[in-house]
Amino acid sequence: METTVTAYHLEKLIDLKEFRNQFNFHLIKREHSFLLYKSDNDAYVYVKNYGSVVFLNCSKEIVSNVFGIINPKHKKVNEYPKETFIIAQGENIEVDFGKITMPELTVDIAHILMLNLAQSVALNNYVNKTSDLHERTFKYVKQLEETGNIKMSKKNMRIFIGKTMNLKNSISENLFILDSSDLAWSKEHLSKLDYQLKDELDIVKRHQGLQFSIDVIKENLELFKDILQHRYSSMLEWIIIILILFEVVQIFI
Repeated sequence: METTVTAYHLEKLIDLKEFRNQFNFHLIKREHSFLLYKSDNDAYVYVKNYGSVVFLNCSKEIVSNVFGIINPKHKKVNEYPKETFIIAQGENIEVDFGKITMPELTVDIAHILMLNLAQSVALNNYVNKTSDLHERTFKYVKQLEETGNIKMSKKNMRIFIGKTMNLKNSISENLFILDSSDLAWSKEHLSKLDYQLKDELDIVKRHQGLQFSIDVIKENLELFKDILQHRYSSMLEWIIIILILFEVVQIFI
């Protein structure tokens, strides 16, 4: 028998205390950064405070209920970034191409699985945002290569720098998304599952690539800022020269 686990990222922080007061599932695990719920029919809901929500064996009604609490009157469920895995029963724990095989689904296995998917979908959201900034930066680099100048105002430059720094700060605040649960070190099969999931989802490499892209964007923006500053300084120098010449002409007249 196969079941589905799907992770969504809401692109905002989740108030876990507020959610806990409104959601009536049985809470089986909780920490300052997550809540893990389970229903009588083995449906799990995992809520991570940096904006990820994971559903395992949940009906559409449960999903709608959770999103109604967290983000009422906003995007539809299918408009959020998401990742899905299929869980099948087998003799050994194996993770391969969006499918996980395991002898049985325990609470600890569900926790490890949902934690890794929560991390992955959050990283995917950050990667998409970084790619967008990188493409916009590349456009200005192309302008610089072709014309020797950048068509950007100081205001737009400040906005661009603000978006980049905001994204970098957001990633830094959530660096713990790469952490493994303490469960991963408690039992061999949980450690194996955690390792295979991180490898399949490429979490560490994607995070490293994300940091590298942010550093490249920041470096380019520093160069753009220096060029714009030089351009405005040159303009002010010419204005001063023109004013001095005007005064000299007035004196001769």
